[in-house]
Amino acid sequence: MAEISNYKCMSCGGTLQFSSRKQKLVCSSCGSEYDVSEFEAAGGSAAQASYVAKKAEEWNVEGEGLVVYECKNCGGEVIGDESMASTKCPYCDNPIVISSKFEGSLKPDLVIPFKLNKHAAEEKLREHVNKIKLAPSAFKAGNHIKELKGVYVPFWLYDAKVHANAKYEAIKEDKRSDAQYDYVDKSYYDVYREGDIAFENVPADASEKMDDSLMDSIEPFDVGEAVPYSSAYMAGYFADRYDVTAEKCQPRADKRMEHSTQDMLRSKVKDYNTVNQKSFNWNKTSSSYKYALYPVWILNTVWNGNKYIFAMNGQTGKLVGDVPCSNGKFFGVLAGTFAIIEAILMAIIAFAGSGLTGKGIIGSSVVALIIALIVAFVMKGKTVSVHKGTKAASFIVNGSFRITNQYDNFLRKTTEKKAKNNN
Repeated sequence: MAEISNYKCMSCGGTLQFSSRKQKLVCSSCGSEYDVSEFEAAGGSAAQASYVAKKAEEWNVEGEGLVVYECKNCGGEVIGDESMASTKCPYCDNPIVISSKFEGSLKPDLVIPFKLNKHAAEEKLREHVNKIKLAPSAFKAGNHIKELKGVYVPFWLYDAKVHANAKYEAIKEDKRSDAQYDYVDKSYYDVYREGDIAFENVPADASEKMDDSLMDSIEPFDVGEAVPYSSAYMAGYFADRYDVTAEKCQPRADKRMEHSTQDMLRSKVKDYNTVNQKSFNWNKTSSSYKYALYPVWILNTVWNGNKYIFAMNGQTGKLVGDVPCSNGKFFGVLAGTFAIIEAILMAIIAFAGSGLTGKGIIGSSVVALIIALIVAFVMKGKTVSVHKGTKAASFIVNGSFRITNQYDNFLRKTTEKKAKNNN
């Protein structure tokens, strides 16, 4: 039996939805407002009904793992996959929470409620696209949002205490010279660092549907604003329960913690000109995880037949998403920058009285082209904002990192010399 919850107003029986602006349940009919905790304590959620979730194939719905639910409000059939936990009726727009998806061991430990609404998500998308100079003008002007939905995305949050050590080959350089030669004295050291560090709430999204890199890119979420899970926060939003286990997500979080631990140990190797890591070892002395739901606005737009997906952190407003790059604008920036830099260099040569020789013109053109390419590719890089999370520096517990053992042993010294050109 699947518990389908329809949150109804205790004053008029109208549909309640969670308001991200007011952080309350708000009636769409009479405007009554309820704190989530007070509503539940008063025995709210007045219209809960049990329905048998029938396998989709019984209803001739194509696709494996699909399930059909019945909307309590209008009787319409709602179709979703087996991980769907909150949705809206396609006929009456009634918010539906499938309570059984979050019961027992499936119940999240915490949830971060939405703080930004649909209008804010749309405005953020427009700002994001308009800031990108190389985005096609037609994409900016006609970028129509085809689909926008607020989704509670399931995440596993990992805590761990880590002990690690690393060895390095480090070199100090000292430069000197005499009348005939320039010298570089190199002193080689065997360097060792060992220490402890703690991580808290390292996230890994637990939904097969969500692009991991997209979810990594909208970090961080402030877990300090999380509240104990209540299905009332789901009203009016979409939600999925996890379909990737904590064990399967663990390696992603571990890799991030490993990289950041390496960085922290490396940061304690100072006053050397060159440092090469020779070995690194780490192990978790303790670890645990939590199950959480994080608020995400998903925005889909279509341009030139291609679909572009954007995601906005429903708590902080951080929005990411790759946009197309206009080839015309790219080469326009390249040509324009080249012309400006070339003109400046020519003017400098002329002002210096060096004369415009063929060699000088070629040299200035090469320099101008290099600068123009750098400018154009930097601007093109701004069309890409989605990245894979590879580190966990944001999740290091303040004050937890400490060095427990270290040494810097001198090994040998070499001297390189180069004859001066005294002509």
